[in-house]
Amino acid sequence: MLLQPRFISIFHQSYRDSLLEKHAPTQYHGLPWIASPLSQTGDGHHFYRHSDATPIELFFDLFFVANLSTFTATHQINNVHALCAYIGFLGVIWFTWLQVTLFDVRFARDSVFERVCKAIQLAAMVGFASAGSRFSTSVREENAWAFQSLTLILAGSRALLAIQYTVNIAFLHRSMRSAARGVSYTALVFWVTTLFYLVMYLAFSGRNGLRPRIWSVWFVLFGVEMWTVTGLSLMYRDIGFRDTHLNTRMGLLTLIIIGEGVISITRIVNKTVRPGGWTKWSFVHILGVTTNVYLVWQVYFDVSPRHQLGKFKQQLWAQLHFPFHVVLILLLEGSQILALTLDVTLKLKYLRETLLFVCEAPRPSIARAVALIRSTIDDMEIPFSRGATQELAAISSLLEALALQPLCPDRGTFDYEYTADLFNDLTGNVTAALFSSMEILPRKKVDISLLTNQQLLEMYMKLLAFVYIYFFVVASICMGLLAAFQVLSHRHEIHFHRNVSMTVRMFLAISLASLVSFASYFPLAYSFMTSPIILYAFTLTLLFVLLVDRLLDHFASGRDAAGRRNGESGAELECPATTPGMVEMDPIPVGKISPSESVSRSMTERESIRRSGELVAMQVQPGWPIPTLP
Repeated sequence: MLLQPRFISIFHQSYRDSLLEKHAPTQYHGLPWIASPLSQTGDGHHFYRHSDATPIELFFDLFFVANLSTFTATHQINNVHALCAYIGFLGVIWFTWLQVTLFDVRFARDSVFERVCKAIQLAAMVGFASAGSRFSTSVREENAWAFQSLTLILAGSRALLAIQYTVNIAFLHRSMRSAARGVSYTALVFWVTTLFYLVMYLAFSGRNGLRPRIWSVWFVLFGVEMWTVTGLSLMYRDIGFRDTHLNTRMGLLTLIIIGEGVISITRIVNKTVRPGGWTKWSFVHILGVTTNVYLVWQVYFDVSPRHQLGKFKQQLWAQLHFPFHVVLILLLEGSQILALTLDVTLKLKYLRETLLFVCEAPRPSIARAVALIRSTIDDMEIPFSRGATQELAAISSLLEALALQPLCPDRGTFDYEYTADLFNDLTGNVTAALFSSMEILPRKKVDISLLTNQQLLEMYMKLLAFVYIYFFVVASICMGLLAAFQVLSHRHEIHFHRNVSMTVRMFLAISLASLVSFASYFPLAYSFMTSPIILYAFTLTLLFVLLVDRLLDHFASGRDAAGRRNGESGAELECPATTPGMVEMDPIPVGKISPSESVSRSMTERESIRRSGELVAMQVQPGWPIPTLP
């Protein structure tokens, strides 16, 4: 008769129900209200472990990336303050995701209670997105509400985690007292941090001198939460992360973040290719960004753990993913800006060549020359509606003024100075329109009519110099973290090969950091930033790392093959022949007698040998010589 499970399962799961779950996995018996994190077998109670991420965990990851994508769309990284704000908001959502993940991989079981908790956690992620648009490095009167909302959401998420840990104490206090003690301490930590987040709500409402930077206390609390949870998992091994899918969760989130980089590629294609179609240079630029994303994915998953890490290494592996995810996101965003900059500089080059062409002999008529300049600008297909409407009006008026003026007067005349100013203003407005349409803007709105073409170019170069510096800084840090991952995961089995691989990565990290020095010399930085090689600098380092690893793998496989050949040749050594003073036993015809007869015959032969004064001290193989006692 089929056993019917209880309709409600709270605080206890009987041996009868666990057997039903184990031996009838394909039959659905209803969702329990609250499920125990333990699985009971004949050996006792054990924590239930997932071999892979559950669908609801992946669904939670999507909300994380949606938050990240929304914040990226509303915050451009064009100065140090914007960069710090980006890292700050990313820390808020990342450490919240981490604490939810650290609970899920150890204690989460599908139940009504767990689904309600997950719905609240998803709502918290939506709340983060609503306040993220006003997040900055300084708390001011106009954005204080955003920080107050964030600290309330943080308090609510930590209170929910405290409740989840507290509920699990009821399942553990009878069968696993040591684990229950560790979970109790963990719940206490989250209750305490919840109070701190609530107190910070009042701090954001005050008007003291600490108010602008008080949000940095969040990161102190994030560190306390992370190191306390991981430290307790080391002290109480039953609630550790061994045999969990924590590494899988980190890998999947990394994959989703890299997927955000793929979305950035489609944005680049939309901005550069859509207006005028594919060109050889647009192909080169997009290929550079695409290979960056692809090789980052390949190098990272090439060093992902293929076996269970030790308890210290596993936690260090997980904690290093915060800086890795930060530099990965910044790296992908920086490569996007650099690719768009290359497209802008290429279009400005075409405009400059057109202005020089109309003054070369044989010179076209003024109407023909102005039409040619207008056609060059139209071919750029600048989307002026994206914040460049003023530039559009200025460009139209400048072209009309050029049609009434000699385009190429003699040097030193009044017409020459006036025409040069018109050309200068035209180039400046086209430059501003291109950068504005690409959403690459300086920190403060500047009246470009007051700037010369050279000043305008230098203003944007300073912006791009900042992007250039942080791009290669984060590229260097990324390579260093990949070296650390290689050491933790033991990518190569041979110790010497591991050292070579780590040394290569660290050398390349230092080389990437040294490229920052180019920014101190403007002509060199300008020539480098306007060349496609800047997109392939990091690509070439990643490719070199992959080639070194493959070469080391080839050497290791050759060494293993040689070892196997030596082992096979050693196994073929012949047995020594029978010498005087030794007797040889007849082989037992195994397979021709029954097992009982074989045992009886073996015992009879041993008794006969012992009675005749001979001793057999080892297992006898058929046909082997047996030494005789003197």
